[in-house]
Amino acid sequence: MSENRDLARSLLAAARRRANKFTRERNSGKTGRNREESGDYQGPQLLNESLEELIAERGWREKMQDSDLFLKWKELVGAEIAGHVQPLSFAQGVLTLGAESTAWATQIRLIDHQIREALKAGGFDVSELVVKGPHSPSWRKGGWSVKGGRGPRDTYG
Repeated sequence: MSENRDLARSLLAAARRRANKFTRERNSGKTGRNREESGDYQGPQLLNESLEELIAERGWREKMQDSDLFLKWKELVGAEIAGHVQPLSFAQGVLTLGAESTAWATQIRLIDHQIREALKAGGFDVSELVVKGPHSPSWRKGGWSVKGGRGPRDTYG
């Protein structure tokens, strides 16, 4: 939560810096035409320009590029695979995928090389693919359990 506050404060500070610069230029007595000709005038800035400045200051450029993998997933691997397998995380060249069934998880493991090649063609350097299948159901109910029990069968005598 505090990181979100820091981000909002940084964006607000960048916007204020730009607004103050604009106000100083306007009050300096130069006419608009002279400022435009001299190249000093920048005028009001858009929020995305302030955001770009913030990303560059904090060194988030690489993380932003990695996040594009999630946005372009369907284009990179195709609609059929994207409908059954989703990326879960991508960090330090390791892409973790979640499959909707064990059959899809096995299929992705078999075509691991082709998927990495498709991602490489899209500009993402994936050194390792980790594929996770669906989670199995748990018989545990609540916070307490008995060790060594036989699960749901232990109540039948």
